[in-house]
Amino acid sequence: MKDLKQKEEIKRGILQPDKIEKALYIIDMNNGFVNFGSMANKAYNALVPEQLKMIEKIRGENGQINFVLEGHNKDALEFKSYPKHCIIGTKEAELIPELIQEQTKINTNTYYKNCINGMLTGKVIKDIKKLKALKEVIFEGVCADLCVMDFARTYARYLDQINKEVKLFVVKNAIDTFDAPNHNRIEWLNIAYKVMEQAGIHVVEDYEELEKQEKTLGLRR
Repeated sequence: MKDLKQKEEIKRGILQPDKIEKALYIIDMNNGFVNFGSMANKAYNALVPEQLKMIEKIRGENGQINFVLEGHNKDALEFKSYPKHCIIGTKEAELIPELIQEQTKINTNTYYKNCINGMLTGKVIKDIKKLKALKEVIFEGVCADLCVMDFARTYARYLDQINKEVKLFVVKNAIDTFDAPNHNRIEWLNIAYKVMEQAGIHVVEDYEELEKQEKTLGLRR
């Protein structure tokens, strides 16, 4: 029965986790960060075409798509530092409409987090352990200097901990951050790029540069 189920999954295009070589993590593209609510920044809609382009690429290469979303408890401690946002079960916590159709497709995971760093959910780490053949990880989303940077750096350090060599990338035109008093967007984007580079993550301009780097590093067949 188990073999029959596995054959049916392969027929439908579902890969076993231990066969997946590439994974894409799209972080915090919630309605509450993009479309409405106290933390929304509609400028982030400009990232969507590039993210969809990357999703198509990774699906075409039999990779895994992962959405890491804010899904706060009503009494989240984070609300002492930031306005209330993306409470689990609300529209704010949902993935934006342009991406939500991807959420139920094969080889796709969704994780909800109650803090800035999605690696701390525990479930992400459990699922990384299953990716025995993993060779490449790509990070996209918002905010570059908060949730993306924390997730990517912790991911890199976890791979060090388990002694697993994986090439990590962040794509500039698929991440962004915000302007606010004492938070200059350009300044903090540049800080995020530098910090992630120092963590061993390749920072590339766009989809095309990523593919060139993949070819150079032997990640494209």
